[in-house]
Amino acid sequence: MRLLSTLAAGAAAMLVLTGCTGTSAADDHKVGLAGETIELIVPFAPGGGYDSYARMLAPELAKELHATVIVVNKPGAGGVLATNELSKAEPDGTTLALFNMPGHIGSALAGAPGVQYDVNSFSYIGRLSSEPDVVLTSKKGKYDTWKDVMQEKGPEPTRFAATGPGSNEYMDGVVLHSLLGLKSKVITGYSTSNEAYLGVMSGVVDLHSRSYGSQESALKSGDAVPLLTIGSNKGLDLLADAPVLADVVPPQKEALARAHTELVESGRAIAGPPGMKPEQLELIRKAFEKVVTDPGYVAAAEEARRPISFASGEDVAENVEELMNSPQDYVDLLEKAYGA
Repeated sequence: MRLLSTLAAGAAAMLVLTGCTGTSAADDHKVGLAGETIELIVPFAPGGGYDSYARMLAPELAKELHATVIVVNKPGAGGVLATNELSKAEPDGTTLALFNMPGHIGSALAGAPGVQYDVNSFSYIGRLSSEPDVVLTSKKGKYDTWKDVMQEKGPEPTRFAATGPGSNEYMDGVVLHSLLGLKSKVITGYSTSNEAYLGVMSGVVDLHSRSYGSQESALKSGDAVPLLTIGSNKGLDLLADAPVLADVVPPQKEALARAHTELVESGRAIAGPPGMKPEQLELIRKAFEKVVTDPGYVAAAEEARRPISFASGEDVAENVEELMNSPQDYVDLLEKAYGA
């Protein structure tokens, strides 16, 4: 018996030394990402705001992690397809995604067709930006003010442009339709937000809603007119004449307007698949925070009209949990909007 005990102890020691146990040095080594290739998935086609944010972030994040970070565009269903894919990816730190959080959370709240993920399960790295959404129209269009949209009496509905379910454009269009009783419809199928914007400028559609940073150049040029702000317009001179959503809803729907505003302001965030190792998640979170809080990076992003509004991964996860507990009236509105 003494001999068997000695042999067993020796075998256990060999397992530890050779890295064959569940807590081996080899497993610990996998926490680091030096030399690895990391895919940063953008759930939209190249050329839009999300793509720009990702391509600014990728090389700087690569430096911090001593890895290669490549941007991979995977459009489809307004981001739902790529999100489903990330939810099933290996949680080894080599696959991350830039989420449109309003669409990401809103689709899940509504139980939208195609959603196969648990919003709370993702490994949130941190938030890149948070801005109000701006509904604009062409200066040559038929609407001069949001009041004109509210009072539409013509034979044709007001047309919102959108890439697809899961995008801010879609979310805002369907929610405003239901919340305000608009005579409107959402036209989907645009491959990028920029293409949707061009649809407005050419008169194919009437309205387009997306983040202020993405709309700013059109507003500055005078080609577009801001009609409505979803979120705060404080300090944004170009939006001075555009009412905020809370100002155009009847009193009995103010809580719903507030819930939608909070969803919009959840912004853009980076996440990994569910089940990442805590040590690896912390490693990427620290690298991300170091990049996006660097004054030089923030200034460059501002100059490129891609403003940064950092929030930690922990704060993003907490915000997600709160939003997933939105008032039932708002959930009902989303379900109706999505036809779920």
